Amino acid sequence: MKREDLTEKLLDIKREKGWTWKHIQDEIGGVSPILITAACMGQMKLPKAQAAKAAELFGLSQAEERMLNEAPYRGSIPQMPPTDPLIYRFYELVMVYG
Repeated sequence: MKREDLTEKLLDIKREKGWTWKHIQDEIGGVSPILITAACMGQMKLPKAQAAKAAELFGLSQAEERMLNEAPYRGSIPQMPPTDPLIYRFYELVMVYG
């Protein structure tokens, strides 16, 4: 499984159960709500304790739990224009305003 697949799995479970980000953040707790959301979206890593809580909440395997605790690789842009908001705005700045 790739990290992108895990992100899609988390989002599918979130939609299926009708959870809000606030609910997920409250259940996992212990760190910034922004960090929890970013980690679920594959952009950050969770500390081990929070990764364990997320795994329990989402019903993840041990391998998926460990993946939540790994630093994501954000150095490649798989598509153009990029879809990451920060990178896209920088790309737009360069392309539009030159």
